[in-house]
Amino acid sequence: MAIRNALAAATIGLAGIAAGSAAAADLTLERVMLSTGGVGYFEWEAKVEGNTTLTLDVPLDQVDDVLKSLVVFDDKGGVGGIELPGLEPVSQLFRDLPFGPEALESPVALLNALQGSEVIATGSRTLTGRLLKVEPETVQLPDGGGVTIRHRVTLATESGLQQLVLEDAQSVKFADPALQAQVDKALAALSVAHARDRRSLTIASNGQGARTVRVAYVVATPLWKTSYRLILPADLESTQSRLQGWAVIENMSGQDWKDVELTLVSGSPVTFRQALYASYYVDRQEVPVEVVGRILPNVDTGSSAYAAGGTGAADADDGARARRDYGRALAEGAVGGAPEMAAPPRRQSSPTAPGNPNPMPRRWPAARPRSPRPKP
Repeated sequence: MAIRNALAAATIGLAGIAAGSAAAADLTLERVMLSTGGVGYFEWEAKVEGNTTLTLDVPLDQVDDVLKSLVVFDDKGGVGGIELPGLEPVSQLFRDLPFGPEALESPVALLNALQGSEVIATGSRTLTGRLLKVEPETVQLPDGGGVTIRHRVTLATESGLQQLVLEDAQSVKFADPALQAQVDKALAALSVAHARDRRSLTIASNGQGARTVRVAYVVATPLWKTSYRLILPADLESTQSRLQGWAVIENMSGQDWKDVELTLVSGSPVTFRQALYASYYVDRQEVPVEVVGRILPNVDTGSSAYAAGGTGAADADDGARARRDYGRALAEGAVGGAPEMAAPPRRQSSPTAPGNPNPMPRRWPAARPRSPRPKP
C-alpha cells in the first residue's frame, strides 16, 4: 500500500536522558523488507490520540543506520522531535551533577557526597539542617550478641549541631526539590544504562484526535538465503516433478515478527555506513596570549659608575671588585699586610761639607764695578 502522507520534518537530538511525556503509545512492527544487499527496511506503527510520545528500542550497533535513515509519518499531526541518549549516557549525565556514580552505591555515600545540602530527617524527632558528616560507629549488641555498625548523622541546625542515627530514621530527604530531582534523574540513568547494547528513541508526536503514526528506517541485516529441493514422483513413468524453494531468514532485531508483512528482495544495492552517533570536534589552532613585560630599573649593587680620565663604568666595577677580593684575602690571612714604605733617598753632600772626599773649590761671582754717582 502506498503511503501518500507528507513526511514531517523532525529534529533529532542526542540528549543525556530522554524526557518523558504525559502519555505514551506502543509501536508494533508491521512490515519488514529484506534484501540480498545486507540491509533491511523496518516499519513500525502506532495508534495515537492527541499529543503523545513513542518509544522505540534500537540495538546499539544499529543506531548509526537509524539516525541516517529514520523517517516518521503522521497522517494528521506533526513530529515534535526525537531524543536519543548519548553514546555514554551515564558519564555524560554525571558531568552536570554535583556527585558521581559512586555516590549512589549506598545512602551513606550519597549523604557524604552532598555535604552542606539541607535535609529533613524524620523519626523519633524531626530535624532540619545542613549535612555535616555521616560517620560509622561500632555498637555493642545486648546480651553478648556481638557488634554491629551504625551510622551517626551530624546536622548543622539553627539550634547548633545535632545528631541522629541513620538506621533509626524513618526518612531522610533533601529539602531542595531541584537536588532531589537530580538524584532521581541519576537513578533513572543507571537503570537505563544496564541495557548497554540497546538505546531508546523517544519520538514526540503533536496533533489532535485519533491518528496513525508510522516510523521506518533501514539498518544492516543478515543476508537472506535460498535452498531448493527437487521432489521426484514415486511413479517412475511419471514425467512431472516438484521443485520446492525455501528462504532462510534470520531475525536479529530482538523483536518477535508476529503478524508481520515480510518481503524478500533480490538485488545488490550500494550501501554505506556513517558514524553519526559518535561525537566529533574540529581541531583549532591555539593562539598564545601576548603578555607585555614591565620595564624595571636596574638593581642597585652598591657601586656607581664614574668616568675620569677615560675610565668607564666597567673599570670602576673591576676596581671595586679587586678591592673587595683583596680585603677578603687579607682578613683570611691569605696575603700579607701592606708593604713597608721605602726609605727616602739620601741627600747628596754639599761640595764643601766636611768629610767630602773630593771637595770642590768654592767659586764666588766677580764683583761688578760701580760707577760713581754724580754729585748734585
